[in-house]
Amino acid sequence: MSAQRILSLAPSITETIFVLGCGDKLVGVTEFCNWPPEAKLIDKIGGFSTPDIKRIISLNPDLVLATDFHLKIINYLKERGINTYVIEAKTILDAPQSIIQVGKAINCKDKANKLVKELKNEMDTLLEKTKKIPKKVRVCYLCDIFCVAWRSCAMSKLIETLGGINIGRNIKSNQQESVLKEIAEENPEVIITAKGHRESVDLLSFVKETPYFKKTRAYKNNRIYQIQAELVCRPGPRAIIGLRRLAKFIHPEVF
Repeated sequence: MSAQRILSLAPSITETIFVLGCGDKLVGVTEFCNWPPEAKLIDKIGGFSTPDIKRIISLNPDLVLATDFHLKIINYLKERGINTYVIEAKTILDAPQSIIQVGKAINCKDKANKLVKELKNEMDTLLEKTKKIPKKVRVCYLCDIFCVAWRSCAMSKLIETLGGINIGRNIKSNQQESVLKEIAEENPEVIITAKGHRESVDLLSFVKETPYFKKTRAYKNNRIYQIQAELVCRPGPRAIIGLRRLAKFIHPEVF
C-alpha cells in the first residue's frame, strides 16, 4: 500500500514528490523546501540539518524520506516504528538515481522512470558537449565572502565535470582577506556567485566592487555571474536547469 502521510527531510526530495504528482500526500517538509510554491504551505519540521524530531513524530507520518546525512535521525525514527527510506545522492549529477529512488519509495515507479528518461537524455547531451571542448576554464565558485568550492566538495566535482578547473582547490587560507587575495592570484576566468545559501552579503555586488577581484580575467572580461544555489545543490527534477546555467557560464561559446 502506498504511503499517504509522507514527510520529507530534503528540498530535492520534496520537489521530486511534487513533480511525480504526490505533493498532496506531504504532511511535513523542511523550512528550505520552497519549490514548487505549494511546498511553502506545508507544515515545517525545522531545517535540513536541524529537523525537530518531536515535530516529525507529532505529524504521524507513515513514511519519512531522508538523505544519508540524516542517518542518526532515521535510526531514531526506525526504533519508534516509523517507516523510513534513505535517498542517496551527492550532486545534481545524481538527480536521475535520486528520482528513481523517490519513485520507488512512494510507489510512483512508472512516472519516475519516464521523468528520468527525459532528464537523463538532456543531461547526457549536455555532458557530451562539454567533453568535446578542449579548453579547460579556470572557475571560482563563491557561496559566501570567503567560502569557495574546495577540492573535495560536490561543487568542485561539478565544475570539473563541466570542463572547468576549480581554482578553489588551491585556496589554503580560511581568513577572509587572505582568501580574497589567493583567489585574485589564481586569476579565474569565470567567477560564479551563489544566491540563497544564506550568504552574509549580496555576493555579486561584493565581487564586482572588491579591488582584489578587479585584477582577475573574470572581472576584466565581464564574466562574473550569479546563480540560485538551489539549482546547483538539489539533485532533483530541476537539476538540468542548474547544469545548463553552469555550462553556459563556463562555455558561453558552446551553450
